[in-house]
Amino acid sequence: MTSRLFKLIVLNFVFVVGYSQTENLTEQALYPETIMQLTLENSARIKAAKYKLESARYNFKLFESEYSKFTPMNLSSSLETNTNEEYESETTVGVQKEYFDGSSIGASLGNSSLWGGEFSDETTQFVKTEIQFPLFSSNRKLKRIIKRTFEENELYSAQLDYVNTIRNTIKNALEMYYDYVPRAKILERMQQYKADLIKLKNSPELIGRTFEQQQLEDEINALTSRVQGWQVEVESLLIEMKRWIGADFVELYAVKPIDLDFDQRGYYGEYYVTASYNEILQKAIQNDTELKVLELIRENALEKKKLAEKGKWDIFLSIDGRYNYLDKINNIDYAPFYTAGTGIQIKRFDSAIIKNTILKAQADILQVEMTMEDRQLEMASEITRKKATLLTKKEQVISSGRSLASKQQIHDIKLANFLKGTETVDNYLQVFRALVNTRVESLQYENRYLDTLRDFNYICGEYFQFLGIEAY
Repeated sequence: MTSRLFKLIVLNFVFVVGYSQTENLTEQALYPETIMQLTLENSARIKAAKYKLESARYNFKLFESEYSKFTPMNLSSSLETNTNEEYESETTVGVQKEYFDGSSIGASLGNSSLWGGEFSDETTQFVKTEIQFPLFSSNRKLKRIIKRTFEENELYSAQLDYVNTIRNTIKNALEMYYDYVPRAKILERMQQYKADLIKLKNSPELIGRTFEQQQLEDEINALTSRVQGWQVEVESLLIEMKRWIGADFVELYAVKPIDLDFDQRGYYGEYYVTASYNEILQKAIQNDTELKVLELIRENALEKKKLAEKGKWDIFLSIDGRYNYLDKINNIDYAPFYTAGTGIQIKRFDSAIIKNTILKAQADILQVEMTMEDRQLEMASEITRKKATLLTKKEQVISSGRSLASKQQIHDIKLANFLKGTETVDNYLQVFRALVNTRVESLQYENRYLDTLRDFNYICGEYFQFLGIEAY
């Protein structure tokens, strides 16, 4: 990134009292919400995961279509004869719809003819319908659900990968932002301290005080080195932010800072500071992708167990009807003519297979429930640690702010005495260095506070709520 561009970004770094309090945010500013939106729209990682999910969805639809399909044309034709030179032909054309549970419905138009031998000529044209359905949960449906489970797992995996890719990519982009904000402040303050020293060195009070001016020059050189170090770090964070967002035009955006003022209502991160542990935990559980996927797997296992308990039998009832709208024998029309029929198909399956299916489903249910319990315990433990950490970091920011104010007062007194010649340059520079280091330390505490908020947003799935994305 060019020096000119960096100066432009620094010039646009306008401090505000918490971005949550800011109104009329410009479109050309990078802050958490715009970073989330830009990352979702531009990240190649997220797009790749999205296409993988689309592929898995179509693959699952393809699987389901094989068991639940519509046949737009079903053509059948046959011709039979025997040693008496009697001939019979039949042709039908129709449509058929099959459902996942094995049910099916079909309708067709047909023509049949009988001639030759001792038979009179017969010609029939008809409409025929056929319906088949299980009388209760069937073994056929159970087998199909077991096969579907493997396909669903692929779909769940792709969905989980997509959502986690969104979470992790946005988290990394925001990590660069939260690291950048306090470091940009440090850089700006360092530049200001350097400018103050240059101004002090050239002040009228120090004319002729060559030794003291040399001491100040050495301190200016030391500050220059520190400024360069922070400048490299800030530029690197902007490059990394651009990488995670996945957009070249990020360089055109100014970076909006966060100024923490815990005395003001609605300060940044107030929700996680004041909300109860249980409230945060429920928020995290509600948005947790892994728990949602596990719940779907659990529901499938429960369904398999329920079907297996009834799945010893395959009992299907069939109903058919036929309407002959042309039915001629020796040119005499007997139409209309109706026929109807019904039938039942019964199969009994190996009880050992059913028993093992039930036991496997039960084991799957228990495994998923224990995994869900462990996941919730993990989240609870993480939130407990983060809650304590956040409160500590807040107090550290407040304490370091008080210490900075005290150091500033001492510095101002020493500076006034130094200009009057009643304070040595060594004593003044010692206080000056303490002020600079305290400023850096204070902003580093701010960085750690923001990092903890970033982790809370990640755990609680805040990204989904803002972006309007269902966790599953």
